[in-house]
Amino acid sequence: MSFRTEESSAGQIKRIPIKEPTWRELHDLKKSGQSYDDLISEMIEREQDYREWKMIAEIEEKGDFIPFNPEDILGN
Repeated sequence: MSFRTEESSAGQIKRIPIKEPTWRELHDLKKSGQSYDDLISEMIEREQDYREWKMIAEIEEKGDFIPFNPEDILGN
């Protein structure tokens, strides 16, 4: 499997092999006029937010945290 890169004004463009059924599903998620780069960037941001939320939910569920007073941290 080979990967090809092309030079552009915004940096390198990477080509990612993707199977046809996956591409169709990705295409169905794309808004009119939206680039695949923008779509994938939004998907990455949502996944990062989800992982952060999940981590916080797990910490709250375990009770594995120490309550704090923000004024003590900020020095007020």
